[in-house]
Amino acid sequence: MRTFASRSRSRKALLALLFAAWPLISLADDPAPHRAARLSFLQGNVTVDHLNNTAGDPAQLNMPLPEGARLTTGEDGQAELEFEDGSVIRVTPNSSVGLNTLSVDASGTFHTNLTVLHGLVYAELRAATKFTYSLNVDGEVIAPVANASVRINLDEPPPIISVLDGTVNVERASSATTNGYKTDVHAGEALTSDAADRGLFFLLKSVEPETWDVWNQERDQAAADAAANRTTARDDYAGDQGYGWADLDANGSWYSIPGQGQVWQPAIAADQDFDPYGYGSWVAYPGAGYVWASGYGWGWTPFRCGSWSYWNSFGWGWSPGPGCGLAGWGSGGVVYVINVIHPPLNYRLPTRPVHTPGVHPHPVPIGRAPTEPGTGLRPSLEPRSIAGISVEPLRPIGNASPPKNHAVVGAALRSDFAVDHTSGQPVLGVAGTASAPRPRGDFHSVPSVPVTPSAAATGTEQSLTPLRPTPSPEHQRPVYPAPTYGAQPSEQRPGYPAQTYPAQSAPRLAAPTYVPRSAPPPSPPPAPRAAPTAPAPAAAAPKKQ
Repeated sequence: MRTFASRSRSRKALLALLFAAWPLISLADDPAPHRAARLSFLQGNVTVDHLNNTAGDPAQLNMPLPEGARLTTGEDGQAELEFEDGSVIRVTPNSSVGLNTLSVDASGTFHTNLTVLHGLVYAELRAATKFTYSLNVDGEVIAPVANASVRINLDEPPPIISVLDGTVNVERASSATTNGYKTDVHAGEALTSDAADRGLFFLLKSVEPETWDVWNQERDQAAADAAANRTTARDDYAGDQGYGWADLDANGSWYSIPGQGQVWQPAIAADQDFDPYGYGSWVAYPGAGYVWASGYGWGWTPFRCGSWSYWNSFGWGWSPGPGCGLAGWGSGGVVYVINVIHPPLNYRLPTRPVHTPGVHPHPVPIGRAPTEPGTGLRPSLEPRSIAGISVEPLRPIGNASPPKNHAVVGAALRSDFAVDHTSGQPVLGVAGTASAPRPRGDFHSVPSVPVTPSAAATGTEQSLTPLRPTPSPEHQRPVYPAPTYGAQPSEQRPGYPAQTYPAQSAPRLAAPTYVPRSAPPPSPPPAPRAAPTAPAPAAAAPKKQ
């Protein structure tokens, strides 16, 4: 029997041969690869456009979306985008979001600027000095002051911005014809502006329910369930790239191998026909041509860095590497094409499509959906033998039960997160605390410049006509059926039948009672907000997926 040391030497030799035969980067005439958002959930009709492509391609689960991409959902489409620090954007049917800016400055700060083009969108955004977010919504810019969960309704302008948890700052710049404003909106409040005078805004005393809140809560419940399985495995590898790690804890088992480090095996690898590259799509990425997008719900991190190997009597396993936490998509900005370094005998490496310069590469699906879902399978807790060494799987930290229902709001930010390179502590941002809605009239934020109040703005409560008309047919969304809270949602992937909904529009918000903002006495604009500092987390607790 070969010793572990000889096997390690063989792996290194094979790694060198494979790297010579299959280059990690395919240089093209496009910009060099950098940051990317992960398409972490996909169901129904969803398309992706790029700046150099006017026709939308079908979206693929786990595809990397670069700066300049636009994601659009059809009447049954649902999608979720995840960023490096675990922040997410969730897109309901008949909605569209654009990725304006994805950059990292000289100090290592990640800057993300998005545009909500139309529809209903949910955002869970972390407020940390290392990660900054801004959402442009029909001229209003939303930025988190504390970790925040926000619902943005832009079926028709003006948008309604509802804060489900945390605090956001909303700012509208002055124009030649209207004044601007800048104000904080807290949990349990909603803000909208006057369609006739966009310099006048109204702060609602409470957040009206929306049928798709249930779907958003289901996605949070899935994140909370994943976080309850967190192990210590990611602590040495996550770094700036914190997204995707919770999926590994939730859908497989980690083993610490002497002399080898951590090895992760997906639960579905128990199937003898499992092949890491047997189910997914080849998709385009600027500067690299075709890259792999796994069809498995957990298939982000194991194909962005590290390496896959096969052990007799154990099967396939993935080992992370130091580059897994470096800035830039891929390993420190390097895009892996095929990261198999020790395949089984007679294994045929996947064939990467050839990208013709000047021709837009369309997605190339590979394989069929497996008989087992590949997501939501319980990790094994049994000891295993790897290369002749008996090892126990890592256990979840604390074995905590996930919260249910309303307690899961913002769970995505507690599931995936970056890890500080120096301290080794999670980068959790400024904690958002849900609060009861304020009494009517208790509005402490004021516009940054005086505005001319409307005739109704007398400082007393007024029952006003809703500011938004019924949405046009192309922007209507189906009503989301109310599920049973606490049940784990089924994760749909390409190849599985999409869930369908009745072809009817979501009920409009009941006519709310607005309190118009009266003009305050002239005062200088408020001082710019200092960047929030992430508090030092409690003693290093391993992250659970």
